[in-house]
Amino acid sequence: MARKDDILKSFLNHELLTSKYELKDSDIPVTVREALNSQIPIIKAIALIVEGLDVTTPVTDTVLRQQVTQYLNEAI
Repeated sequence: MARKDDILKSFLNHELLTSKYELKDSDIPVTVREALNSQIPIIKAIALIVEGLDVTTPVTDTVLRQQVTQYLNEAI
């Protein structure tokens, strides 16, 4: 399992997220790639953040914030 997949899993298994968004174990993807294709907005938003920060040339905070905000505005 890749480092970014471990990071994603640690975020998605956090008690606050699982209780607030009622995430079941079956909802939680194994890889970032799967999470980016998720129909659950919080999962995809976290995957966008993890993917953006764990690349050879990380995106800036501003660009990452714009990407996540744009996705969430479209998803809702």
